[in-house]
Amino acid sequence: MAAAAGEPQRTHPLSIVTGFIAALPQALYAIPALLVGGGKALPFLIFIIPTIIALSGFARWLTWRHFTYRIGEEEIRIDQGVVSRQSRSVPFERIQDVGLEQKLLPRLLGLAAVKIETGGGKGEDAELSYLKLADAEALRDLIRDRKHGVISETDTAVKAAVEDEAPPLFAMDTRRLIIAGLFNFSLVVIGLTFAFLTQIQDFLPFDLYDTEFWMGVAGRVHIEEIRTIGLAAQIMAALGGVLILIAVGILSGIIRTVLRDYGFRLSRVPAGFRRQRGLLTLTDVVLPRHRVQAALILSGPIRRHFGWRELKFQSLAQDSKAGSDHSVAPLAHPAELEPILAEAGLENAADAARFHRAKLGPFLLNWSILALLIGGGATALLFIAPLAAPVAYAIAGWFLLLAWLRWRYHRHALVGGQLYVQTGWWRQRLTLLPMVKTQSIDLVRSPADRLFGTAGLVFGVAGGSASFPLHLRALPLADAAALRETIMAAVTRVDFSEVNEA
Repeated sequence: MAAAAGEPQRTHPLSIVTGFIAALPQALYAIPALLVGGGKALPFLIFIIPTIIALSGFARWLTWRHFTYRIGEEEIRIDQGVVSRQSRSVPFERIQDVGLEQKLLPRLLGLAAVKIETGGGKGEDAELSYLKLADAEALRDLIRDRKHGVISETDTAVKAAVEDEAPPLFAMDTRRLIIAGLFNFSLVVIGLTFAFLTQIQDFLPFDLYDTEFWMGVAGRVHIEEIRTIGLAAQIMAALGGVLILIAVGILSGIIRTVLRDYGFRLSRVPAGFRRQRGLLTLTDVVLPRHRVQAALILSGPIRRHFGWRELKFQSLAQDSKAGSDHSVAPLAHPAELEPILAEAGLENAADAARFHRAKLGPFLLNWSILALLIGGGATALLFIAPLAAPVAYAIAGWFLLLAWLRWRYHRHALVGGQLYVQTGWWRQRLTLLPMVKTQSIDLVRSPADRLFGTAGLVFGVAGGSASFPLHLRALPLADAAALRETIMAAVTRVDFSEVNEA
């Protein structure tokens, strides 16, 4: 790096430009409100706009000028604040993850942000935005080496060159990106469009929620004329609208996937796994191997039919602000997952495992009560609205079918020190949890469990997210107690100071 270790250093001066441009839309947000008053406010904009821009730029310069960091022998020290000063020390030994992020503008300027996480559970604990890309990479490597006791800069350079030249564990080309986008169907574009229109409602020349206005816009066709086109034409028009929504959803899924996973590359590095991805925002993160707590293999009926899976690692590390499920293979064949799992010390023996299913009764009980209520209402409808009764009966049957499907795809197995839990009939999930990674197991019994003599097991796993706690439901009481004792006995025999060694 340019400055000697221990000396105060600032981020790159172009950070002022990136921060200024990022904050400019918010600074100018009040200008449309001034335009609502008509032409009287226009002369003032000649003075207001330059003033807002100048003040925003000066504020960014002050923030940059009073932000410094120092690289010590044992810690990174960050000093910041214009009026109220703050000094933060981040010891190397406490740093769990360090990654690089390049948003579009910094990427064009050759800059990158260094994000440091210590495992506090609140995302990044420190961020240096922005450094030259070469300096950011050097700082990332320096932090890794200091954490592992490596001091030699020569060894660092050699190691970095080897990492860049090594073949990846997994990578995605353009064709696979598009296929992955097809499975990520989303109507988020429509939602964002309506959210945007809602925000600018006051500046629109019409009422967004005026039904009469939209009926007039619909081709300026009279409602009676629409009814005269015939039932078949109306059905075709409705199908056309559905097809348009489907096309928008598919296109939205492809665009989101390409933006997020473009250039996806997963490599093995001494510390663990290095993942690089992103089109507009390029991220380069390292997932330490010892922080991997479990593996999640995701699929669905359509995806499984074509032989595709997605692999995520449940980790103590935070994947940006999205949680702690790191996608390490967004779209892969089962054979491509094996070397990744092997590097993490995991194995997928689900195909040869002897799975055990839960009892059906507790799964059906709650849904059966709901189905009976709907069915009773449907019977009453026979005398009031005969045409609505079959629909209500179909809904009641659908609830019972859902309960059966949930039971059918809820099973577990214990093989070779790993617990396998399969859940989900549409969004199928196979969890691979090493017994030694279990933090706690709670045996819980709902009223349905007491009625059928069953119990559930709730597994506490470090670095929990939306995927955890892992819950096994409706096991025979004796089997649930025996499974808990088996797993906890394996946990108590482990020296976690060795398991969690970096």
